Amino acid sequence: MELRERAIQTLKEVIDPGTTLDVVSMGLIKNLTVTEEGELSLNFQPSSNICPLALPLALDIQNTLKRLDGIKGLSVKVIDHQKADEVNRYLQEELS
Repeated sequence: MELRERAIQTLKEVIDPGTTLDVVSMGLIKNLTVTEEGELSLNFQPSSNICPLALPLALDIQNTLKRLDGIKGLSVKVIDHQKADEVNRYLQEELS
């Protein structure tokens, strides 16, 4: 199975506790790309622009993908959320 497909399967483990659905089924993962070198990037669009779970879900997405074999670099970006800038800064700090 290629890395992109493994990433999607792995992301299905990330459950939104408010809906008990996974972030892939909910359509919250946008623009998932994986390069041949193993660089993975995606946008995470919370279910609303004021979703109180944006940070915990984004961290869960990032931490889940970090465990995936073959990932050489990772970029998770929150989009369309009122605190996206703050959340994205925090995510970057967690990767450092």
